[in-house]
Amino acid sequence: MKNKLNIKAWAWLIAGIILVCYYFIESLFVGFTFSLLWLWCAGGLVCILFSLLTFKHGKLPIPKWMFVTACIILSIIFVIFCVLEGFVISQMDAVGKQGLDYIIVLGAKVNRNGVPSKPLYWRIDAAEEYLIDNPDTIAVLSGGKGNDEPISEAQCMYNELVQRGISRDRLIIEENSTSTNENIRFTLDIIGDDAEFGIVTNNFHVFRAVRIAEKVTGRAISGVASHYKDALIVHYMAREAIGILKDTIQNNMDIFY
Repeated sequence: MKNKLNIKAWAWLIAGIILVCYYFIESLFVGFTFSLLWLWCAGGLVCILFSLLTFKHGKLPIPKWMFVTACIILSIIFVIFCVLEGFVISQMDAVGKQGLDYIIVLGAKVNRNGVPSKPLYWRIDAAEEYLIDNPDTIAVLSGGKGNDEPISEAQCMYNELVQRGISRDRLIIEENSTSTNENIRFTLDIIGDDAEFGIVTNNFHVFRAVRIAEKVTGRAISGVASHYKDALIVHYMAREAIGILKDTIQNNMDIFY
């Protein structure tokens, strides 16, 4: 029994170290205050605390009923999380319908020097590729200016696409939106409700963005996934589950048709 309990303690400790290391490694690249990244550190510290208590007492020093209740709650949360991640993964390879009238390219953070962050840069890549393959499609570049951004996200995308050789006549700037919901609604004010359009965004965000657009328009919308290419995608995918729940509760989207 003692060896079995020690295995549990070591499992807690290893899990805690992995979570804390992930937090610090990613924070070195994106900053320690990056949205919800602290949850990995918090989770890791809790795991380490549990390991120390298990090493000391042979088991977690809490009443059995409390342990069982916590296990049931955590199991429910885990199942819900897995279902939501299934939805996220289902759209991560979306290529989008060809020949759309418009694509809406959703904004992301602009760095202080005015160049796109990696998430935004890769969205621009996907938009460029779609526009080259579909020469009659017009892109609406949607994203406002944050307090820590030198220019709007829409303007940043415009500058980059023009520099890559995309005609200015095929680019429309929408720089008043501050959320995915506003991206869609403000763009529809420009292009009209009847236009056939698709959503260009990072792969982990496609499911939620498309469902928000479908809620607004009442019809099927095509997604175009921009592949995210570093380890921060683990955090983005986990955070996206929270975003799906939030937007569903706020009636911005429907999880199920």
